[in-house]
Amino acid sequence: MTIKTFLASDAVRPHELASVKRDSAAPTGAALRVSVVIPARNCAGTIEGVVTPIVDDLLAVGAVDEVIVVNHDSVDDTARLAARAGARVIDFSAAGPITRIPDSGKGSVMWKGIWASDGDIVVFIDGDHLRFDSSKVSRLIGPLLRDPALHHVRGFYDTYEGGRTTEAMARPVLSLLRPELAGMRQPLSGEHASRRTTLAELVFPVGWGTEFSILDQISRRHGAPAIGQTDLEYKQHTKGDWAHISLQAFELLYVALRTELRAQGRELPGHWGSVVITPGARPGDVVPRAARTAELPPLASLPGWADRERERTG
Repeated sequence: MTIKTFLASDAVRPHELASVKRDSAAPTGAALRVSVVIPARNCAGTIEGVVTPIVDDLLAVGAVDEVIVVNHDSVDDTARLAARAGARVIDFSAAGPITRIPDSGKGSVMWKGIWASDGDIVVFIDGDHLRFDSSKVSRLIGPLLRDPALHHVRGFYDTYEGGRTTEAMARPVLSLLRPELAGMRQPLSGEHASRRTTLAELVFPVGWGTEFSILDQISRRHGAPAIGQTDLEYKQHTKGDWAHISLQAFELLYVALRTELRAQGRELPGHWGSVVITPGARPGDVVPRAARTAELPPLASLPGWADRERERTG
């Protein structure tokens, strides 16, 4: 199957995007709102370079309505610098609807970011870009405004020096379990946009499996035609070491297998552990590291979600 793909030439200028957005309506019939949510942990060296273009180019003209940085227990100046650049900063540890989430990772940060946001469309952008421009946000929003059949749009890049987990794990897993999504250029991209109502119905793995899980669940619920991809041209960001890659790949595989088995009415076998075991410093030694395999319920299933939505739209 061919995934709907939008090229760099499809991009619109900020004022044009704002005009299209003003002509769009939310499911309630009210004016449609767009939130940009940036998960960030110890991103003091990059966060201003991500927030500032969005604020200056898109927030200023009404193409987006808010920029939120969810500060995930940073020990550097991430929160202060994000606020200085014009973002609304949310403290992850204090944010609702559940304040304490053990072994939290990116998935739980995103989950809380959706709750805190007011947008009918929610855009996620990584906070560690070394070089960034606001067109990356515009290119994610535009297809959702123009095509009501789309639920989710994910970015891909012509120039990218990462993708190790994508090639070693995500692409083989897609080919095996979800071949209709095999045309996704960057299935683990941290840059993507979705309709709020779609995100609210999804289970959120707390760790690195979240990006894959979003694609998987939306495809199962709405079909692969509900997913598009858009050309963001390049990505330059900080990269993890091989120990990080191993853990990331394990969490992705765990989530993919759990979702597939559940779809068959089965659970993960009890002998399948949740520990990544890698070689130690000396031959024969091993180093066990616990993976984050917990998950958070769909936001729409929470008792407080209806009140949160009335607050948001009221």
